[in-house]
Parts: sequence; C-alpha cells; structure tokens
Amino acid sequence: DNGIWTPTSAWAQSWKGKLPLQTIMRLLQVLVPQVEKICMDRGLTDESEIIKFLRHGTLVGLLPIPHPILIRKYQPNSGTVMWFRTYTWGVIYLRNVEPPIWYDTDVKLFEIQRI
Repeated sequence: DNGIWTPTSAWAQSWKGKLPLQTIMRLLQVLVPQVEKICMDRGLTDESEIIKFLRHGTLVGLLPIPHPILIRKYQPNSGTVMWFRTYTWGVIYLRNVEPPIWYDTDVKLFEIQRI
C-alpha cells in the first residue's frame, strides 16, 4: 500500500444506500420511458429535441407530496430560562464594559452548583 486512498466497490456500496435518491429515482421512472418513446416515435438522435421536451414539461403530479411542516412552539423550562437570562445579562455586561459602569459592583452572571 502506497498510502494513497482509492475508492473500492465495497466503500461505494456502504454509503450509496444512504443517499436520499427517492425523488430522483421517481422522476427517472416516469421520464425515461417518455423520452425513449419520443426517440423511437420520431427517430431522434439529436439531444436538442429531448432537452426541449424536458425543459417545457412539468413535474406536477410526478413527485411525491412533501410532508407538512411541523411547527413546534417554545416551551420554557428552568434550564432554558436560566440559559437565556445568563446569555442576555452576559451580552449586556460585555457591551457595557466601556465606560466601566460595572466598576466596584458585585456582578454574578451565573450560578455554580456544587454537588
């Protein structure tokens, strides 16, 4: 082995099945027979007519309906409330270092819990 990585068939097969190709495969299942029929019916050998067919075609009804968008509302809990409070006061503190309005104050931005 010379230390140079080379792809193998096993390597390609290991990730090929994980690619999200369902939409493209569905599109090809529908369009390939249509293009083949046009080529046979018209005796086409020039790709410009096929490109014209594909350009002016529609995908409506060919592709699966996308899943509905799931909207989740923020549900506060003690952890996120503490995080937002600490973050907000951290930003306020850091943006107000000059002039030193915090000078001679006892600012505590977060709590440390001892177990």
